[in-house]
Amino acid sequence: MTQLTRTVRLHRLTMVDEDDGVMVGRPDVGSYAVFPEEGAQALRMFADGVPVDEVGAWYERTCGAPLDMADFLETLADLEFLRTDEEADAPGTVRWQRLGRAVFSWPAWLAYAALVAGAVTAMVRDPGLRPTYHQVFFTDYVSLIPVTIFALAIPCIVVHEGSHALAGRRLGLPSTLGLGRRLYYLVAETRLDSLLSVERKKRYLPFCAGMLADVVLFCGLTLLSIPLDGHGIPSWIHKLCLAVAFTCVLRLIWQFLFYLETDLYYVVTTAARCTDLQNATRFRLRSGLRRALRRPPTGADTEYSPRDRSVARWYAPLLVAGYGFSLASLAWAGLPTALHFWSTIVDRLGGAETSFWELFDAAVFIALSGSQIALLVHVTLRDRRERARSRTTTAPQGALP
Repeated sequence: MTQLTRTVRLHRLTMVDEDDGVMVGRPDVGSYAVFPEEGAQALRMFADGVPVDEVGAWYERTCGAPLDMADFLETLADLEFLRTDEEADAPGTVRWQRLGRAVFSWPAWLAYAALVAGAVTAMVRDPGLRPTYHQVFFTDYVSLIPVTIFALAIPCIVVHEGSHALAGRRLGLPSTLGLGRRLYYLVAETRLDSLLSVERKKRYLPFCAGMLADVVLFCGLTLLSIPLDGHGIPSWIHKLCLAVAFTCVLRLIWQFLFYLETDLYYVVTTAARCTDLQNATRFRLRSGLRRALRRPPTGADTEYSPRDRSVARWYAPLLVAGYGFSLASLAWAGLPTALHFWSTIVDRLGGAETSFWELFDAAVFIALSGSQIALLVHVTLRDRRERARSRTTTAPQGALP
């Protein structure tokens, strides 16, 4: 069979109309690209078994210019859209799809509403249940506070990220959990690139599912603390429930830091019909800086959609202000706090009268701090390698912290 008369076998692809073309993707491997309508129609013809030469002839009749079929097929191979005879097609269902549908069913929504109503009523009646930073100090043993809260925050974070994943899987979309970085913050994140396979109105729930989980956890822990107060139960257990509930409030506040690509960032950019606003804005800022320094530009911004370039004009000041706020916070509080901790550690290690437990405490602090720094470096280098290997032309919609 010649190159022109053969047919092309494709994996199962999704196609979603966007402002600047058709988003074509393969959800099982997270590969997506925006095609013009004619290119998307050529893929539909391939999927229907139309030979390559007939597709090329149709394209030339429609567009008035020949299609470079060799280049087109190479692009499809790079995107992993082509399927060989040995490859099986991607499965039509994903694991945990039924659980995802149950978690976001109408009975579940009614239960969540009842839980929230109960917690709000309890906080109105008892001001001591309302979230405040004082709840963090659930014990007089200060060293136990960060360790205990961190350990108990981990399952809460798993619930947050798992809610993102289940909200996507209820739509039959695959997802992965992992670690990511936002500026100098390490975050857990859910990769939901597959949301590009569905229309925009269906993306909002997966984006907001983590915040919903935080609200439910906060209300549940607040209500749980009530029967644990008194009745011969140690008071620290009641206080610990409120301390963990307070961390849920902090996660909700975190989502409003748009510039760190939080859950609400994806809600806003989806509503604004943007595809890659963050990188388009960064490109705009880099280009402006190079112009100010009278240096040649690094390239054109044509890889970003007209909508991204338009919205980037007003988003750029917000991005700069946000990063400035984080860096100022680091200089004002983060670095002095770290300096205080490390100076204390140095004094303990060099002190002649340092007790065994003080040395042990210093060693644990060094180990924890070192592992956190090493993990941050690892994630940073990993992300750079992934960007270098990236072959798609779209943003990773839905890396949700």
